[in-house]
Amino acid sequence: MNGNKIQRVCFIAPSTCLPRCEKGTLNRTIHLLKQGIGIDDVYLSPFVFSSDEQIDHVTASAEERSAHFKKVIREQDLIFSVAGGTGAEDLAPKIDRKDYAVIRARKPVFVGFSDFTFLLNEFYYHSRVPGVYFPSLKLGKGNIKKVLPLIMGEEVQYQGSAWLTPPPVRKFSGTPIGGNLSTFVNFLNRDNPPRFNWKRHILFLEDIQIDVEDLHRLLAALRRHRVFKEIRGIVIGSLSRYGNNNYRKHQKEALKFVRTYLGDIIRWRRKHGYPLPILAVSNFGHNITRNPMAVPVGGYASIFKSRKILFRMYRPKRAA
Repeated sequence: MNGNKIQRVCFIAPSTCLPRCEKGTLNRTIHLLKQGIGIDDVYLSPFVFSSDEQIDHVTASAEERSAHFKKVIREQDLIFSVAGGTGAEDLAPKIDRKDYAVIRARKPVFVGFSDFTFLLNEFYYHSRVPGVYFPSLKLGKGNIKKVLPLIMGEEVQYQGSAWLTPPPVRKFSGTPIGGNLSTFVNFLNRDNPPRFNWKRHILFLEDIQIDVEDLHRLLAALRRHRVFKEIRGIVIGSLSRYGNNNYRKHQKEALKFVRTYLGDIIRWRRKHGYPLPILAVSNFGHNITRNPMAVPVGGYASIFKSRKILFRMYRPKRAA
């Protein structure tokens, strides 16, 4: 897209279906999009509310879901995944070079969350096309004022909560990558893992209902991929189920563990003149109700000492 007019919008279900009770929320979201973009029709995948006969936690067989996805990327401009769950990874082996060439040429904008982390990072890696990590059905009247401008190529701003490390002297910039921590680790843990120049990237992480032992395993996996030794910076959102009675306690313990576990890398990088800034944010993750953050995976981000975060879908062009 990159500033082009959006004419065709659709909602797909590449993994888990949407519960029937969410039909009203989906209709309200569609209504807001029609008003915000100025379109008449929105296409709904036939799998939005369906359940596969053999594996009932996915919407359809991998063959059916991937065939539908191949059709959608050739026709639609803005593609929303309605739910997380599990199963989006099933599509990855079935998406071929021709499909990635279509994505690279057409540049549809993908919007999804949680399990969709796998595909957002996959599309960016193979086609260098950014997508938006955001829970599609959270597009309320307030959120849409940030998400749509971001999709259309404008700059949007958020505010972080606290630095877990000494802040940068002024700011640092790079390409956002990541999303749901468990899914992103799974994205990397393959026979032939994707190879990134981590120095160009800022890692955004969130997860739901993981304890410190789970967090330990996941961070250890990222460490094996040499992420922390080179990544430009890290932004950490919610690592527990937001809104439960023990949320603050669990979140505090998780952030403390991250800082402790990465302590040797933090010290090593500071000693070698390449500090690792780590910022905690309160509005990135599952079940966030107030101003949830929309992260342009594969896009562009600048994070300032003041904890201000600026996002764009594409790196701004330098003045001549």
